[in-house]
Amino acid sequence: MIKNIKYILIFLFLLSCGYSPVYQNEQKINFKLDNINYSGDKEIGREIVKGLEKFKESENLNIFNANLNINKQEVIVTKDKKGDPSSFKTTIVVNLDLINQRNQKVIKRKFIEEITYDSMDNKFELNQYKNKLEKNMVFKIVQDVGIFFRVIQNDM
Repeated sequence: MIKNIKYILIFLFLLSCGYSPVYQNEQKINFKLDNINYSGDKEIGREIVKGLEKFKESENLNIFNANLNINKQEVIVTKDKKGDPSSFKTTIVVNLDLINQRNQKVIKRKFIEEITYDSMDNKFELNQYKNKLEKNMVFKIVQDVGIFFRVIQNDM
């Protein structure tokens, strides 16, 4: 009987605590992106712009232009006895500049994602794996940018 009461109290506490998911899509933002420009890696830039399109749909007076500078770097981390690469490291750096159209205030932020992975004998599979990892990294950067937008909206 006491166990049941304990479970009911925990359940009621969780219902009334005001929990809301961090990545909830229905949260309103107090600003709008007007122009999104990017330079650097074109594939990654197109993916990031596609992920930021949802911030262009808002109807607010705080209108920003976004400038993205994207750099991708692939480095060989280790080599085997024959000198062939055995592991790689890919780093994606996105420098974001938000420019307020009203007062020309600039907000800068740098987003960095890096991953290390091992080489494979089949180069086609390695290339497919590398592309999948790169898409995951871009998705993570877009999520981080969305969280950043929700944080800076409190400063406006």
